[in-house]
Amino acid sequence: MRTTPLNHLDDAFLNIERAEDPWSVHLEVRVSGRIDEQRLRQALAATLACHPMARARLQPYHEGTSIYQWEIADDWDRLGLDVVDAASMADIAAARERLISIKIPVTVAPGFYTTLVHHADGDWLMLSVNHTLADGLSTFRLMTSILRRYAGQDDVVPAFDPLRVRNLKDLAGAKSMPERIERIKHLLTYLRDAATTPPTRVSGNAGVREHLITNLRGYGTVQMALSAEASASIMALREKPATINDLLLAALALTIQRWNRQQGEDGGRVSIMMPVNLRPQAWWYEVVSNFSSYVTVSLPDNNAGSLSSAMREITAQTQRLKEAGAAGTLIDLLDLPRWMPAILKARLRDILPMVRKSLVETTWLSNLGRLAEAPDMGDAGRVQELFFSPPAPLPMGVSLGVASVGDRLFLTLRYRKALLDQGMAEDFARMLREQLGVS
Repeated sequence: MRTTPLNHLDDAFLNIERAEDPWSVHLEVRVSGRIDEQRLRQALAATLACHPMARARLQPYHEGTSIYQWEIADDWDRLGLDVVDAASMADIAAARERLISIKIPVTVAPGFYTTLVHHADGDWLMLSVNHTLADGLSTFRLMTSILRRYAGQDDVVPAFDPLRVRNLKDLAGAKSMPERIERIKHLLTYLRDAATTPPTRVSGNAGVREHLITNLRGYGTVQMALSAEASASIMALREKPATINDLLLAALALTIQRWNRQQGEDGGRVSIMMPVNLRPQAWWYEVVSNFSSYVTVSLPDNNAGSLSSAMREITAQTQRLKEAGAAGTLIDLLDLPRWMPAILKARLRDILPMVRKSLVETTWLSNLGRLAEAPDMGDAGRVQELFFSPPAPLPMGVSLGVASVGDRLFLTLRYRKALLDQGMAEDFARMLREQLGVS
């Protein structure tokens, strides 16, 4: 049995996650036909055999352990597949909510659950992966393997050993003292701004900051499958050099400010966390693991703010972050607590400034990017829809996942039920669509 150390991000997520706030990465597809359960089980088994980290489980440790280890088993403990027959969209939503609200254990392999939902209008295949194990692109890679192997297609992986490329210091750590100094300056600026003007919170159910957190658990989602025409109209709003991601960040920030004012509160400074893929371009979509560091952009409260002006503000920030290599700042910051004993790591929320409740960002936007065409699942049909969402732990309580398939955008609003009820979440999603100019 091989072992490999948890990398910087694995280590942090292991200690940040709480039972009431699962750090699960969710991805699902809807196909046009029916998925055979036995063939799906075979595809799952082949996927596990193909990706070593898919078979990883956390090695037992004690309070004095400093470097946690993954055990890469030759086999797996269970497939973690649940099969549901759904008569309505409400049944499908209930299956999804159950799946993404579970804290998936990483002490058994694999560290993800799968749900197959049979429905008359086409089946749904859903994945929920513990973020301690892997990131959003890894979740997409797992789904890709499952679809390809079910369809009997080639599923080529890189020739190198995937366990030997997981060192994030090699990929993104500061390479020189001047670079380290610039990153420290970036961190100090972030902490100064957060302390001077703390990030606003999405306004929701009264008392959510305290007693409802543990009394009302679970996630819900609002999924927005935009037509090709609506997607094109959104993309036409982009003003160069802004990216589609910059546009969506600006729209989400303005939506939160408008939402908060509608709830009778100040719009506030909206701070949005977004992942940055640290994989080299040569294997951008490959290797199951955590390779996504995080950076933050923010939008000050401005009642007169337009989408165009907010987009310019956000674009200027993302360009500065790219030029500064700011995604590596988090990796440098996590280097010290990674070497602490487990008894101290368990209090990582108190030790690490960037995860203290008072400094946690307002929300989280994660974009898988554009997939050239919809995947195929053989005789089960072509993928009709693909939805993805990152965690939404409190005090955030809301996150937005984005995926583009062909010429269509798919957005998923994930929310903590302690913060928003279904009606409120649907109103928030409608407000976001209005901000983007689509109904």
